[in-house]
Amino acid sequence: MNRTAINILLLVFVILTWGYSWVLMKIGLGYMEPFTLAVWRCGIAAAVLLIYVKSRPIKMPPPRRWPDFMAVGLFQTTLLFGLMLLGMKRITAGKTSVLLYTMPVWTILLVHFYLREKINTRQWAGVLLGSAGIMSILGWDIISKQNLYIFIGEILIIIAAISWAVSNIWVKTRMAGEDIYRLSALQLSFGTVGLLIIAIPTHGVFNVEWTLNSVYILLFTGLIASAVDFTIWFYLIKKLDINITTFSSMLVPVFGLFFDWLILGSRLDWGTVTGGALILAGIYMVSRK
Repeated sequence: MNRTAINILLLVFVILTWGYSWVLMKIGLGYMEPFTLAVWRCGIAAAVLLIYVKSRPIKMPPPRRWPDFMAVGLFQTTLLFGLMLLGMKRITAGKTSVLLYTMPVWTILLVHFYLREKINTRQWAGVLLGSAGIMSILGWDIISKQNLYIFIGEILIIIAAISWAVSNIWVKTRMAGEDIYRLSALQLSFGTVGLLIIAIPTHGVFNVEWTLNSVYILLFTGLIASAVDFTIWFYLIKKLDINITTFSSMLVPVFGLFFDWLILGSRLDWGTVTGGALILAGIYMVSRK
């Protein structure tokens, strides 16, 4: 088997395991509260990546650089995973994955308004499609369900997506030359500390219903979906065409919806299906080179 075929298989593995992890996180919320799950998932991933970084000839950054790592940890881990799991408690796993992956739309808006970079016509069309997709999901739920509990969950997911976009901008403007493995390990570590500060007085850290299933969920989401998948992903970004990796990442929420339907039996209403299609089209428009 040649190297290209191996890289494609690795890409398929990442997309499938990321899509599957959404269902596992939803099931995991039955064993523990959102911030507890966030602490364990991110903490396991941070520990594994720190061990990996220590095994390589990579020096730790000087103290003056720590605020940048802490900022990325706040937006990329503390707020992203904390708010995402808090919102997922209220809505389905598939819908969570679709709303969180509006991140590219928020990123392109921040690039335009904060970094003053121009957006071309195609990218503006993508922003409008993504916005229409969000409104389709939110608006359909308001009309059909009239449920404030669900609506707040969806808003929390959108805020998490915006936080993810902010971390991208921070890395782009202040940490572009940083070693990706050191960045991932340290931002996860600082972000986990932030989650601990929130979890200890609220949801607790050890308030977990320990079973073989809950341990499997924590190990899979922490080791496979976080540490292993992100390491493979950074490798593939260097080895494959950027259009392949960008387009493939759009399949994650698709598989999130599929596994949510297949395993958890969640019903796909027209608002979610239509909104998901519009959001994926918008992501493609803003991401395509």
